[in-house]
Amino acid sequence: MKKIALISLVALMSCGGSLSDEQRKRLHEGMEKQKIVKISDSEIVSAAMEQGRAFYSAMEKLSFDPIKTDSVARIYGVKVIQVDINSANAKDMEKQLLDAYISAAATGTMPDNIQKIRKSNDDYDSLIYSKPIVITKDGVENVTGVWNIYLAKKQVILTVSKK
Repeated sequence: MKKIALISLVALMSCGGSLSDEQRKRLHEGMEKQKIVKISDSEIVSAAMEQGRAFYSAMEKLSFDPIKTDSVARIYGVKVIQVDINSANAKDMEKQLLDAYISAAATGTMPDNIQKIRKSNDDYDSLIYSKPIVITKDGVENVTGVWNIYLAKKQVILTVSKK
């Protein structure tokens, strides 16, 4: 019985894998994507804030050109929506964010923001990074709109887990 087990083990070991280096690399990448990683909610929110700021910075470098922004949005895996004061098709959350920035303009503090978009009571599947569009006229800051950058929670987690 021991000899059969030993012969079987030797036979299995002698059968080398026929995977190429490229196939082996893809296999390892696939295993990395499937790896279970525990990430806290605060880490997800912090990473989403960083990713939102990075994308906004990329949009600034492109002078907010819509065609180039759409291309960069596909690379980053985000959805970008500009909401103006007169936008009629804005979602409720987008209107609330815009109203909050307009109210905050009186105090002079209008930092960028990250919000969870809830799909049920405690669970959320995406986050929204927002940054106001401000025009200064005669020393007074006026909010004319807001940039909303939608980030998928899954994509944020994958980015964090790679680090």
